[in-house]
Amino acid sequence: MKSLYDQLDIPKNDKQTSITREEARFIYNFLTKNNIKKTLEVGFAYGCSASYIISATKDKHYVIDPFQNKYSYLGIKNLKKLKLDNPLIFKGDYSHNVLPRLLKDGVKINFAFIDGGHKFDDIFIDFYYIDLLLNKNGFVLFHDAWLMSTQHVISWIKNNKENYMILKTPVENLILVQKRGDDDRKWYSFNGFFTYKSYLSHKSFILNQKDDSKLSKLFTLFLYLLENIINNFKK
Repeated sequence: MKSLYDQLDIPKNDKQTSITREEARFIYNFLTKNNIKKTLEVGFAYGCSASYIISATKDKHYVIDPFQNKYSYLGIKNLKKLKLDNPLIFKGDYSHNVLPRLLKDGVKINFAFIDGGHKFDDIFIDFYYIDLLLNKNGFVLFHDAWLMSTQHVISWIKNNKENYMILKTPVENLILVQKRGDDDRKWYSFNGFFTYKSYLSHKSFILNQKDDSKLSKLFTLFLYLLENIINNFKK
């Protein structure tokens, strides 16, 4: 029997748009292990992540993507083919329009996957509204951890949202955070969040596209050591 991944209709010339098999397996295993229901994702494309999320939860799943027509509606077609479209609540609009409406409607979720627009402000706005929709102890999973924009959003969370915990994942391109309580910051609260790691990890990714895995490992080690030096210096 074919795996779920192999049953998805994904154009061969656009494999990089979808999440990888490793990422899909992590999402499925994480959701089933923690018995998570009521989920949401920003970004849909060919429906790969949505198919694994719905397979794991068998529950209501909000999907936000204004560009499904550019993917020949393959995301929706894939879920229908797999008979996973019933729990799907598809919103074919921009997340900055949809998320405030969901908030106004009183929607609450326990898990969100952010893989829509990849500019800093896109990711930040997605997280801002998802945080308001998210129940206590809920999770947010970020894709494309190598991007400077993603790294900066995570750094902002780390430095400003004490009610969130950053959790380790076995998949390098995913970053998982958990909401542990209410946001009790003072009205004027703000901590700077620039991170050298975000700049270097972006450069590392570009470099790794052109070089071998040995250099990649050395550069990753360098980043790890540099981050520890910077953190110790701050103390």
